[in-house]
Formats: sequence, C-alpha cells, structure tokens
Amino acid sequence: MSQKAISPKEFYDTFHAIRKEMAKVVMGQDRVVTHLLAAVFAGGHVLLKGFPGLGRTLIVTSLSEILGLENGRIQFTPDLLPTDITGTEVLEHNIETGERNFHFFKGPVFANMVLADEVNRSPARTQAALLEVMQEKQVTIGGETYFLPKPFMIVATQNTLDHEGVFMLGEAQVDRFIMMIEQDYPTEPEEKAIIQSTTGTYVPNIQAVTNPETILAMQALAQEVPVVPSVKAFAMSIVRSSRPKEIDACREVADNVRLGASPRAAQALIKLAKVIALSRGRQHVAKQDIMEVTQPVMAHRLIVDFRAQAKGRDCRYVLQAMIRDALAKTVPQTSFWTRDILNLGERKKTEKRKFKTWLKDSAALLKRRRPSAAAS
Repeated sequence: MSQKAISPKEFYDTFHAIRKEMAKVVMGQDRVVTHLLAAVFAGGHVLLKGFPGLGRTLIVTSLSEILGLENGRIQFTPDLLPTDITGTEVLEHNIETGERNFHFFKGPVFANMVLADEVNRSPARTQAALLEVMQEKQVTIGGETYFLPKPFMIVATQNTLDHEGVFMLGEAQVDRFIMMIEQDYPTEPEEKAIIQSTTGTYVPNIQAVTNPETILAMQALAQEVPVVPSVKAFAMSIVRSSRPKEIDACREVADNVRLGASPRAAQALIKLAKVIALSRGRQHVAKQDIMEVTQPVMAHRLIVDFRAQAKGRDCRYVLQAMIRDALAKTVPQTSFWTRDILNLGERKKTEKRKFKTWLKDSAALLKRRRPSAAAS
C-alpha cells in the first residue's frame, strides 16, 4: 500500500488549521501548541514542564481529537506496575470446550497519543517499561510481539513540586524525549479570556483536521526538507559547545555546566527545525529555525552546576551564550574575489568620507580668510 503524499502548501495549511482549532479550547499557550505540533510531525516524544492547572491534560486530549488520533492516559502512582502500562495476559477458561488459553489485554499505551501524567511518581522499573515502549514502539509479552499504532507519541509530565514519593528520571531517560516544553502562566488578558470562556455556557466545537494517514505523510515530507551544510554546522556547533570538556565549549559552559548534550540533541534540532521551516512556508531550513527550538531541545539535556544556580544563572543564560558562540563560529567564509569587492566598496566609502571632510575643511578655511581680506 503506497503512502499518501502531501505538498508543502498542504502541510502549511494543515498546520495552521490545527493551530486555529486548538485556539478554540487552549488559550495563552500558542508557543506550547506550536512546539508540540513540531514534535508530532518530527516523530518524537515530549516532556511537558509547568505548574499545576495550566491545562496539560486539556492540551493533549484536544490535540489528539483535532489530529484524529486515539488518545490514552496513564496516571503514574508509586504502586503502578509495568503490566499496567503495556498490558497483561489473562488465563481464560472456555466452559463449553474446557480449553484454557492465555488472552492478551492491551494496556493504555496502545493509542496514538498517550499522556503519561506525573511520570516520576512511579519507581524505576515502571518508568523503564514506558521508556522501552517509547524507543522500540512495540510490546513483547509471552514471546509475542505487539506493535503500537502509527503514529505513536508520548507526552509526559513530571511532579516538580514534591520531593517525597517521587523518583526522578535519570539523564539517559530524559534524553529520549525530543524536547521539553515549559509552560508559563498566561498574561492578564489571556487569563480573562480563559475565565470568560470556561465559566459560562460556552462549549467549544472542535473538528478533526487530520487523520493518522495524513500525519504520517506530513512526517515523511518533513524528513525530505533540505538542510544546507552551514545550518547543519550551526546546529552541531550548539550541541558541541554544550560539553564542558570539549575544545569547542564556550567559557560560559565551562564555568556553569556539569553535563552537556548528546548527539541526539543535534538530531532533534534538525528534525524540529524542518517542521518549523514548513510551518513558516519555507522549503529549506534557516538558522532562525534552529534557534527557535534550541531552548526546548537543550534545556532538559544540560545539567547546570549548583554554584552557577546560586549565582542566578540558569539554562537560558548558558543557551544564549552557546547561540552567540555558534553564530560566531559559523560565519560564512568569503572567497578572495568577494573580499576584494567588499574591500573596494569600503575603500570607496572611505574616500567619499575623506572628500566630504576636505570640502568641509575648505569651506571653513574660506570663511576665516574672507574677514581678513575685507579688513585689508
């Protein structure tokens, strides 16, 4: 069966049609929705970070409905077992035939978009079961392999307020998420609009814009977007400069970062930048697209030293320095003839400034001579 094809114009129209539908139910989270859609079409998993009450469940359920996807939800608790996520085999007894057979009951991960709420509330073995599903996109039970539906995406949240009863994800586990999207509180006008629309009788009517086949086609198109070597070098320079022991590391990283980003970060930057470029109506990736997704891609991959945190320096401070350093390192090299032409232009400007200065000085000299000539 041949895969459905989609044009860049259709990608652009569909992307913004989804955003328009999301704006009916989710207010004040435009940046979050844009980055979440970028992760969907890049084929990655997302870690949502923010304070309670910012509508993470609403965002995921509404987005899955608009995308035409089946959604699932897992509330992580300390007593949650791996089989509660993946599914389990149950021994069934047929009364008529007397036969006993194992029947596999699928877990909540068998959906296109799964919300893993407070993933750090469960022990490591339960987290490992989820992360294995994220990586392999399949479940093996009793020697049988069950493939997850396509497309498949995990949107996970963490409990960042409590310190007891939580099991923080390790660096290797967090690295599997293509980006971490931070949610901020809405502005005052946005909060007024939220209260106005949710405390009355208004019920938003959202429509499905896509289906799984269309999403797979959009993912395939995003993979085909070309990236010139200079933009790839810019993305790689950002990632390499995040490692304190690398020669390419900038001074701010060496002084403030304990652990840098892995090669997965460079892959994520390129994949997400391709989607951002298509969403902006372009069929090529620019450095601005890389910079757009640098913070959500790199923030959860950097471990800032506690001494830097004591000085009020966070990931944003380090990332800004990394971007400046990468921009300086990836300035396009010009040929001899180009430099000669540019120098010629500069010489002409210099000669023009000197000529204007000479005219000004000559006029001033003539003004000084006229009174002395009149007196004689």
